[in-house]
Amino acid sequence: MTQTHRPARPSIQLILGLLALLLAFCFKGGLTAPPSISETLATTGFDTKAAIGRLTRILGDERPHPVDSPANDLVRERILSEIKTLGYTPEVRDDFACRGSKRFGGMSCARVRNILFRAGPSGGGAALIASHYDSVPAGPGAGDDGAGVAATLEIAAHLAGRKLSKPVIFLITDGEEVGLLGATSFVRKDPWAKDVSFAINMEARGTGGPAIMFQTSMPNGRDIAALTAMPVRTIANSMAADIYRTLPNDTDATEFLGKGYDVVNFAFINPVARYHTPRDSLAYLEHASVGHMGGAALAALEGHLAAKPEANAPEAQVIYSDVLGRFMLVLPVAVGYALLGFGLLAALFAYVRSGPTGAARAMLAPLVALLVAGGVGFGALWLIDQMRVESQWWFATPMAGRALVYSSGFLGALLALWLCRGIVATRVLAGAWIWVTGLFLALSIVSPGSMILAAPSAGIAGIGFLLTATKVDRGLLLKTFGLAAAFVLMVFILPALDFAEVGLGLGLGWAFGAVGALLMLCALVPVWQPNTKMAGVSFLTLVVVSGTLVWAVFAKAYSPDIPRPLNVQHWHGGEAENAWVLGPGDEAAPSPMQAIAPFKLAPLKNGDDTRVHATAPVPTGATVPARIEILSETKSAEGRILKLRVLAPGADEVVLSIPKEAQVRRLNGGANGEAGGVDFDKPQGLGLRCVGRSCVQWDLEVTLGTTPASWITFATVRGLGPEATPLIKARPPWASPVQGGDKRVTNQSQKI
Repeated sequence: MTQTHRPARPSIQLILGLLALLLAFCFKGGLTAPPSISETLATTGFDTKAAIGRLTRILGDERPHPVDSPANDLVRERILSEIKTLGYTPEVRDDFACRGSKRFGGMSCARVRNILFRAGPSGGGAALIASHYDSVPAGPGAGDDGAGVAATLEIAAHLAGRKLSKPVIFLITDGEEVGLLGATSFVRKDPWAKDVSFAINMEARGTGGPAIMFQTSMPNGRDIAALTAMPVRTIANSMAADIYRTLPNDTDATEFLGKGYDVVNFAFINPVARYHTPRDSLAYLEHASVGHMGGAALAALEGHLAAKPEANAPEAQVIYSDVLGRFMLVLPVAVGYALLGFGLLAALFAYVRSGPTGAARAMLAPLVALLVAGGVGFGALWLIDQMRVESQWWFATPMAGRALVYSSGFLGALLALWLCRGIVATRVLAGAWIWVTGLFLALSIVSPGSMILAAPSAGIAGIGFLLTATKVDRGLLLKTFGLAAAFVLMVFILPALDFAEVGLGLGLGWAFGAVGALLMLCALVPVWQPNTKMAGVSFLTLVVVSGTLVWAVFAKAYSPDIPRPLNVQHWHGGEAENAWVLGPGDEAAPSPMQAIAPFKLAPLKNGDDTRVHATAPVPTGATVPARIEILSETKSAEGRILKLRVLAPGADEVVLSIPKEAQVRRLNGGANGEAGGVDFDKPQGLGLRCVGRSCVQWDLEVTLGTTPASWITFATVRGLGPEATPLIKARPPWASPVQGGDKRVTNQSQKI
């Protein structure tokens, strides 16, 4: 059946499509807003107001409370008091723990004090509800991870006095921020660790937004069954879990997975700019986000408690995604492949049957959309980076960056349509879906979970393409099935794009724009006519791209609510140059601070890198450099085994920088290796860190080569002296300490 062309319509449809798509892509974050606290209470029984009340009491004056600090002691005592009020008997596990990493080349150590209590029967098959109570030195940790602690205690309150079918263990770890040390201690040494079969971890990387379930064990069948057993608004997709598995990020769940537990890991991540800063406070914490995470975790726990044990039953691997946060779609992996394969074959069928005209152009058009969108987006972002001094210029005005990358996406889709002028719309749409299904099938090689984002829409599109062989009007099929498939595709992909933007930043915006171009092409073809005049919409698109570029160039980068991360360090004493050092990164000093000290980007004498720094005065109350004593030396087949003692009086943190020439084979965190260690397959530069009061005298054991090498010790004291007051006052309100915060650092080298 030959498709006839109707007279050209005005390009108003494409203009309206442009505006609708740009709005959808720019405001997609609203699709998955967390439920209200009243809805959470009604659907799950989780009382957010009670949880926030406990958190307010626990944080007290909201001082930062890093591991093994006096402030950490106070927070722990307040948590214990809250637990006792709920009728439980908490226990504190005190341990000096270390965790090594071959990937990062080093080891972290600290004295940790985990808090544990349990409910239900004794024995195995327990669910573990986990969070951590230590914060970074720069912030009070209301979100990270006060929200998790508050949710843990509210879940405990919900279960208090109830007869449970399985044990529930509550674990509030210490030392997560310095290397998952509390969780490491738990899985290695705690007698309760053997009772656990399923772990629910709660985290935060911001102060608001929806709570996302972003990590599971593999296979994941039992995890997802527990997660979806109760009617609750959960945000999750299996592609996010696949991606997270490849990232160099860890939470306590990493240790639980290593122990073989089934795991679901929750966090809210908006806005990242408040993460690990003083703005991670009660004033900025969104109560609905706390409720969403706690309610979803409680629902997953209820699902686990209700599940019947299946002896020797193999666990399935599934793909899954929420649908706008309303319900979860869960499919076997094989069904994902089947739907994508069906969609691909049906699109090829319709493509071949669409006549001889434009076969090559229609197949190339989606590639043009991807390349143009990605290329324009990459070029625009590069230009902005050259014109702006801010390294994260989109922080305070992310909408400017979004509008730019997605208008670039629309430009790519528009050029693809221009390339297809005169070609029947069925072929153009089939070509687009060949690319969509083909790309997701290719992506499934490294991320099988990604199939869930496109499989349902591929099935819808495939049905429409097969029906083109019938006598049903093709124009009607095109609009009905084409728009339906595009709508479903966007329902799944737009929220995933939003999470990627928030989590990864707009540095990868060009890739997001390229994905957007392909989605837009699928959405526009059903309302496009092959002979539509495109001059007006082309001009409008160029205006939008140019306008958003100008907006992004001049948009505000930072604000008091969304600050630039900016620490001031005072390097002094020992062999270090007396210097003010700014960080993280190499962004220039704000002008008020530059007026006080002539900061420049240059190598720092006896430092560890090129830094933005300026000459500083000798501080009052200077930190004493750390020194290393050799307690014993033993010859071995591998070289030498040294028992060392690091002395750092008055320090809050000690770092040892060991050069590759030392040829370290093994590190043990304690004098006898009792705190944990790590082996290294080949020589590499290493960093050892010990955090907290217990590190003023730190014993460790090192197996290394026979040739002495120069080690550098860094001793840190948190906070600055009075000589830093003018500089701190000059720090703008739109800049804030982050992570380790402001501190004094001294170093010296020593032959070992």
